[in-house]
Amino acid sequence: MIGHVRVLVYYAAPEQDQASVLEAYRRVSDGMRGTPGLLSSQLLRSALDTGEFAVLSEWTDLPRFRAWEEGTRHKQQTAALRSYRDEGRGRGYGIYEVVDQL
Repeated sequence: MIGHVRVLVYYAAPEQDQASVLEAYRRVSDGMRGTPGLLSSQLLRSALDTGEFAVLSEWTDLPRFRAWEEGTRHKQQTAALRSYRDEGRGRGYGIYEVVDQL
């Protein structure tokens, strides 16, 4: 939907411990249920490099996402995934507004 915001956060896991990213994502997702403005969240694994992951979340709009991101619960809610953040891509995340769609 136009106006929605999609956020991608990149993660990397050691080859011998990829399951830990899934476990951490599930803990984070459970803690974020009911967050105002959050429409969905998905854990994606690269088809090219199985140690690379991304979380794609969809938000109703940028103000709701920013309110959560700047709020006191953000760091606590995402703590389980923080050690897997892939900062090798620059920022390690992207924030995108939907401006058009089919």
